[in-house]
Amino acid sequence: MPAPTTRFRSKELPFFSTLHHATKPFFKQWYINALDVTRIMSVTYAEARQVVSALRSFYGKEKGEIITVDEFCAFTRISKSFVRMHLVSKVMEGELKKQVCKARVAFVVGNLH
Repeated sequence: MPAPTTRFRSKELPFFSTLHHATKPFFKQWYINALDVTRIMSVTYAEARQVVSALRSFYGKEKGEIITVDEFCAFTRISKSFVRMHLVSKVMEGELKKQVCKARVAFVVGNLH
């Protein structure tokens, strides 16, 4: 009979340690920066920096402190699901770019031989 295993639980994500890799939460980014604001609000980078600056002054944060998704959603009244959709799409684009680069390298290496 195998020895019993100890599983650790997180209060925020119960049973997180027992989840399969493919089913773990995809939201890895819990903060907002100016580049994210440009994508979410469809504004220029300069306007996005002004929004981030207004957020920081509204919440009394210093320049280096992060702005969470919750704070951004409360300030702009944009739904959290809409913001998460944009953050996930950014991650997915990055993954696709990595796959394309690997495919190009494999193609070039294959043609060299």
